[in-house]
Amino acid sequence: MITPASPGGSTDVMARLVSEGLSRHFGVPFPVDTRPGAEGSIAAQAFVQAPPGTALFFTNAGTITTTPVLIPRLPYDTRADLVTIAPVATDFLAYAVRPDFPAATLSEVFERIRARPGDISWCSAPGGTNLLTNAYLRSHGLDAVFVNYRTTGPAALDTAAGRVDLTVQPLVTLAPLVQEGRLRLLAVTTSIRSPAWPDVPTVKEAGAPELEVEGIPGLFGWKGMPEDLRTRLTAAVQDVVRAPETIERMRSLGLVPRITTAQELERDLREMGGRLAEVAQKYGVRSE
Repeated sequence: MITPASPGGSTDVMARLVSEGLSRHFGVPFPVDTRPGAEGSIAAQAFVQAPPGTALFFTNAGTITTTPVLIPRLPYDTRADLVTIAPVATDFLAYAVRPDFPAATLSEVFERIRARPGDISWCSAPGGTNLLTNAYLRSHGLDAVFVNYRTTGPAALDTAAGRVDLTVQPLVTLAPLVQEGRLRLLAVTTSIRSPAWPDVPTVKEAGAPELEVEGIPGLFGWKGMPEDLRTRLTAAVQDVVRAPETIERMRSLGLVPRITTAQELERDLREMGGRLAEVAQKYGVRSE
């Protein structure tokens, strides 16, 4: 099971849960091969080049929806070569600052960026949050310095240490630092509040609905995968997600189980990808 997830992140945790569940279900190992970087395209290319039937692909929505926008000339066809099998969760992402940052809310952060152009820095997880934050800053005439990171962990740690002012990352990545008092959450990017952090508003509630996006980690197969195998894998993933131990693990990470079909996952990703493509075209956003 090839994945672009960085070790310890929510997508990596979900990949390993699914890997373990499928191993039990089918009685064969599904080892996880982690290949982060380049907006997920390194892992996706490795999967597409693998002989059919030898690998599966586990990734978050960004590899499907955002990477083709940020990197137009990919060495594979995202829609044709990556066949949806099943989602596993709704992954919450959030904006956060260090505790002593002089802004109590997300809107106050943007007000500070306006007052001090070029002085405030930010970083993000790859994918939709990066694109939407960049577009939001441009559309509102805000000048902030983007700091690029290959993986989410160092970005969150540097924000906690004060080397970066604002970050938007998966809650799984931020949670330990928030619990230790080293980061302060400002808003989640989803349409609903996180059950794990019910006091943290959504970006819409924080006055920035343009920043709304959700993470959807899921499993994908290869081009030409037999439909009966795809159906079996979808059912197997759904059984893994329904398992009490999986639900408990997800809740401990602040994730919400997501049990839908391969076709529904394809529809959700197509809609999200269309919206992100429009944003990128309007503001000329490209990969940093």
